[in-house]
Amino acid sequence: MKQLQLLAFGLTLVLLVFSGCAKQEGCTYPEACNYDADAVVDNGSCDFATCAGCTDADALNYDPTATTDDGSCVYDPVPSTAECVNSVEFDSYTYPVVAVGPQCWFAENLRTTVFQNGSPIAEETVANFPNLDSPARTAYSSSSSVTNTHGFLYNGIAASSSLNGGICPTGWHVPTELDWMEMESYLVVAGHGKRMGEVLKKTSSWAQSGSGTDLYGWNGTGGGHAWPDGSAYSLNWYGTYWSATTANNGDVMHRTLSSGSDQMQRGVYWDVIGSSVRCIAD
Repeated sequence: MKQLQLLAFGLTLVLLVFSGCAKQEGCTYPEACNYDADAVVDNGSCDFATCAGCTDADALNYDPTATTDDGSCVYDPVPSTAECVNSVEFDSYTYPVVAVGPQCWFAENLRTTVFQNGSPIAEETVANFPNLDSPARTAYSSSSSVTNTHGFLYNGIAASSSLNGGICPTGWHVPTELDWMEMESYLVVAGHGKRMGEVLKKTSSWAQSGSGTDLYGWNGTGGGHAWPDGSAYSLNWYGTYWSATTANNGDVMHRTLSSGSDQMQRGVYWDVIGSSVRCIAD
């Protein structure tokens, strides 16, 4: 009987030794979908297909369940680049012109003192801007040096009005919402959907190292605002560009670049605010 007990004890000890030495099997390749971090011995079960797909949210075939990019992402064809004139002269000033995809844009902020037909655009002080109900322009802090860099600030009334042909030269206009959206669509397709502001901002002068790459030569600047309290704010911190499109309540649409963001923001402002203007080809 004692011998049987010793034999049973020995077998138990052997089993314990073997079980302690057993190696956990599984997929040991970290790039596999079913990678097992605890596995020591690869058992040939690695799956490299079920979690692979397009991981770029801007692609047409983006797969939110994919964890490994397999190079299959498909994008809309990037529209061809517009053939633009090199420059446009308006009100005794020559504006450089750049292409952003299929569109031609002024590469500087507008600084005209006249409408398209030559009629003068009223110049007002920043303090008087909130009281206006007609098109007007103002210089940030009445500074000619700021105007030379950032152009004039125009109220939303001027930007959205077709009075006297508008404030852009013949063959050009203040961009509508459709124009801005076409630019945004192009930038998304070109791979800049999350960094539109970065590729449009100029490479210097923005506050707190907030300058951009100016990939297209659009030369976006932080021209600041003429605010409804009668003061000018945010020079080199914010550059807000009018749209010619008004919202249902009469406010005017705009786009904003800022030193603290790589995005381009969409919004609406009261039409008495002063902001920058860019012209786009018809």
